[in-house]
Amino acid sequence: MSLSIIPSLLCFVLGLVYTTATVLLPDASVGRAYEPKIFPMMLGIALIILSLSLLLRELKNQSAGQDKEKVSLYKEAGFQKILMTCLFSVLYTLIFDKAGYVISTVFFLEMELILFNGKKNWKVNTAVAVLFSLFIYIVFSKLLGVYLPLTPGIWI
Repeated sequence: MSLSIIPSLLCFVLGLVYTTATVLLPDASVGRAYEPKIFPMMLGIALIILSLSLLLRELKNQSAGQDKEKVSLYKEAGFQKILMTCLFSVLYTLIFDKAGYVISTVFFLEMELILFNGKKNWKVNTAVAVLFSLFIYIVFSKLLGVYLPLTPGIWI
């Protein structure tokens, strides 16, 4: 079984659940009752169609013999990066409220950039992490008026 079959099946199931949940949304009390359901329904249907097309393509490739080599899930080069990204995401959510948006986002981006760019590019990684975090904080908190947890000791 190809590794691409598993995500396509998961996305198909997710699309079915999402579309079903969209249908079960309560009707709007103002205006046309079905309008709030249209866009989420389109997203769910698009997810179902795209996951089915990926699944059919992978099954076709497998039956044609193009996927003869078996790939172990643990030997896959990207699997460790996926696990590390999940770990960094959990740490990010744990420190987000305490450290604030800017510090926690700098930490998260720095770890991700080290993971993908390597330690030798630490100057570029740090500059990107800091500038991106500050830029997004300013755009969301000052221009768009979206509340982000304040960074202790830093008021921009």
